[in-house]
Amino acid sequence: MATFEAQVAGLTSLTIDDSSSPTRAELNQFLTDAAKEIINVLPASLLKICSSQQTFTSGSADTLNTGKILEVLRNDGDIEQPCRKINSFKRGRVSDSEDMDYATVTDPVYFIKNNTIDILPAGGSCKYSEVQYPTVSYTHEAISVFPDEAEYLVPLYAAVKSLQNAMGNMLTNTAIDTTAIALVKAAVDQAEIAVNKFESATESVFGDADTFDTAASQLTRVKSALNNAENVINSNQPSSTTDAFGAQSNEDTELVVSALNIAQAEIQRAQAHLSEWTSIGDMRVKEANAALSEANGYVSEINIRMSRDKQKYDWYMTQQAKLQQDYDKGIQFLRGQVGVS
Repeated sequence: MATFEAQVAGLTSLTIDDSSSPTRAELNQFLTDAAKEIINVLPASLLKICSSQQTFTSGSADTLNTGKILEVLRNDGDIEQPCRKINSFKRGRVSDSEDMDYATVTDPVYFIKNNTIDILPAGGSCKYSEVQYPTVSYTHEAISVFPDEAEYLVPLYAAVKSLQNAMGNMLTNTAIDTTAIALVKAAVDQAEIAVNKFESATESVFGDADTFDTAASQLTRVKSALNNAENVINSNQPSSTTDAFGAQSNEDTELVVSALNIAQAEIQRAQAHLSEWTSIGDMRVKEANAALSEANGYVSEINIRMSRDKQKYDWYMTQQAKLQQDYDKGIQFLRGQVGVS
């Protein structure tokens, strides 16, 4: 026969160990609670199977474990006489030989006071049957002092509670709540840092002196190169007769070609400096995009995990409802409210 842990795992598809949800300690509690609940609804014919005999001497009250007392007997020296139950406040009257309820060895009485049981007359050898609630472990395969026809309900009850425990634990997912969301925030923060560099006086392509407004900056070099190109074309450089326009007027083809070659070289230099300046901005954009892409990856992971968790949660909820119905039917049958077809 399978252990109760194996039966619960088979009903729930849960893997149960000392650090799972539920833990084995929690499963033990569910199994023990199940046995107690089932015993509390058993009819008298099955309740006797869950009882054990206790002995004591009347006049010395015995401590009770439960309030379910099935039969109480006192030995009169020959046979065990059944005891009738009285209210504890009548215990003085039944000790009065002139009272009509007087307790004798052949007509003894018992009463429960607080959490103890006692019998009168005192001094006799007494027995009583007390229902016992078993402690059930996940390692057990059966429950002693428990009706076999009700035993299958114990793992059913524990399976329902285990699924409820698992669903409750899914409300907190460390992989999502602590890890993935924290990584998303870190990536977005990194993207924000990269974007802020566009506005920084020391790092922005628009504000950084090394890239914009000093003599050594890329855009200053672009402007210088374009100015040089303009000068050799039509700004009297190196003179009014040797720039491209002047040379053209003088029909000096060689000087025209030379001036245009110089202008072309300066334009290429301007393009190179402009490309360098643009690449710096592109690096900022790429840095921001890379961080945002990383954030999107974590968001996708969160969505996948949440989708999977929802699938599991929905299955747990459906299975829990089915097992609850099976358990309820079993309890009704034990109570005799549902007949056997």
